Amino acid sequence: MSSWSTRTRKRLSRLLLIVFTRSLSFAARLLPYRAAVAAGGLLGSLVYFLLPRERKRTLSHLAIAYPDQDRQWLIRTARGTFVHLGKSLLEAVSMDKQRLGVQVSFQGFDNLTQAMKQGKGVVYFTGHIGNWELMAGAVAQTYPVSVVAAPIEPAPLNNRIVGLRASLGVRTILRGQPGAAKELIRVFRENRILGILIDQDTDVEGAFVDFMGRPAWTPTAAAQMAIKFDAPVIFGYARREADGRHTVTLEGPLKLIRSGNDESDVKANTALFTKMIEDVVRRNPEQWVWMHRRWRRQS
Repeated sequence: MSSWSTRTRKRLSRLLLIVFTRSLSFAARLLPYRAAVAAGGLLGSLVYFLLPRERKRTLSHLAIAYPDQDRQWLIRTARGTFVHLGKSLLEAVSMDKQRLGVQVSFQGFDNLTQAMKQGKGVVYFTGHIGNWELMAGAVAQTYPVSVVAAPIEPAPLNNRIVGLRASLGVRTILRGQPGAAKELIRVFRENRILGILIDQDTDVEGAFVDFMGRPAWTPTAAAQMAIKFDAPVIFGYARREADGRHTVTLEGPLKLIRSGNDESDVKANTALFTKMIEDVVRRNPEQWVWMHRRWRRQS
């Protein structure tokens, strides 16, 4: 009976999630863009109060990273994180190619052009900073972009997210799915950009490297791909500005650590990449996903 109840709750939760997402998309299409984004911020603020477990986890993680900050700063930043994510969600479901040109601008785009001219494909690593989905779409208006992502349950929600990316010209490679390995190879053969998020503790090949002063299990795929295919590496990140628009900064091509020992080089470069992400997060703490269990595992 208990097992049946658990399955029923999961099915109900998934159904509600699908209904919520579709309703959100419908509402976003009815509202003017700025009104939709503002509504997303209000939704994020509401979720901050409705999800106590995620709220407490966010506050706890901020306290780890910023031990010298007072309680009021932690609360303000935690709530700001939820507001930012709510806005990001509505931006993603409201975005189209025409609007991207108005809402997103670049710093250092020549760095990416320089990397693409090598003709080897590009490893583009980033984190869940700013609105990373808009960033991928904005880059895809100039160069072909593929992103690596884990499949999301339920399947209709996963299809919706993949479809939103596709509408902006971004191809999704679903990790662990048939053909994913071949698609990764094709990225470099076709001189495409491979976007990889490396700032979460997920069940993938990784290494423990420092993040905010603590060991954190970190995906090593970006460093592995760069070394295996001798591809240039770009670090890109998005930042929400005060006027609601977004600035995407592109750094590189980076000089990688090359000792001749691929195993140690993968870890060393993953640590380098992670430090770059940390520096950006520290400058924009309210624009990162602090509710994620970044230090879930310890070495």
